[in-house]
Amino acid sequence: ETARLARFDSLTGLSNRHRMAHHIEATLTAFKAARRNCAVMMIDLDRFKHVNDTLGHAAGDELLKQVAARITRAIDRECEIGRLGGDEFQVMLPDIDDRGILGELAMRIIAMLRQPFSLDEGRCVIGASVGVAIAPHDGVTREEIVRAADLALYAAKNGGRGQFRFFSGELENETIFRRRLEQDLGQALHEEQLFLRFEPIVDAASQAVCALEAHVCWTHDQRGIIDEEEFAQIVEGSSLLGDVGSWAIAQACLSAAQWP
Repeated sequence: ETARLARFDSLTGLSNRHRMAHHIEATLTAFKAARRNCAVMMIDLDRFKHVNDTLGHAAGDELLKQVAARITRAIDRECEIGRLGGDEFQVMLPDIDDRGILGELAMRIIAMLRQPFSLDEGRCVIGASVGVAIAPHDGVTREEIVRAADLALYAAKNGGRGQFRFFSGELENETIFRRRLEQDLGQALHEEQLFLRFEPIVDAASQAVCALEAHVCWTHDQRGIIDEEEFAQIVEGSSLLGDVGSWAIAQACLSAAQWP
């Protein structure tokens, strides 16, 4: 039992991070000489934190079990599925490099995880983003392939979530560019470059403006105006921003608010 716990995720029964790493490493090593292909998918749930925050951790755990079952049902071919921790899953698919088939699999996973989940605490709807990398095209070592799949996942999430992306060389530049914007946020706060754009909310019956919705925008030195949608994606995808950074942005926007 102890040996099993060391290799499998106790919550979902899927392979854990350690077993997935070992499995991908061994498979890529064996496939290298034989020139066989192997695809790796990274799957990240969208809005999972919201379920944990509103329905509680027990609901979050039950949701992860159901997610694991749906991913397993969605893939109708030989594969190894693992939960790396939190709401991140990984799939290894040996002997496949057909982007059409892999794209269909990714879309099937996304479609199945988009369907409502029934939990004891209530009904919830989440989503998923998927990144795909293929060996040996995108790398030959486990580190290279997992990093490539991670970059593809990052791009899928920045593209608006509920999407999949394949790794490509351009993603390196896109990621570097996005990281630079994240790093520029500190300067934006210091130089008061953030501002609020207000959107009226109209009462359907009376046609009167009943409220104003505030959106955070950014006047960037090189990029010009970064609108609320892109700004939200930068903040959401940022590994550099913690709660303190988010709080600072909120405070900066409140102080910059110019109510019409």
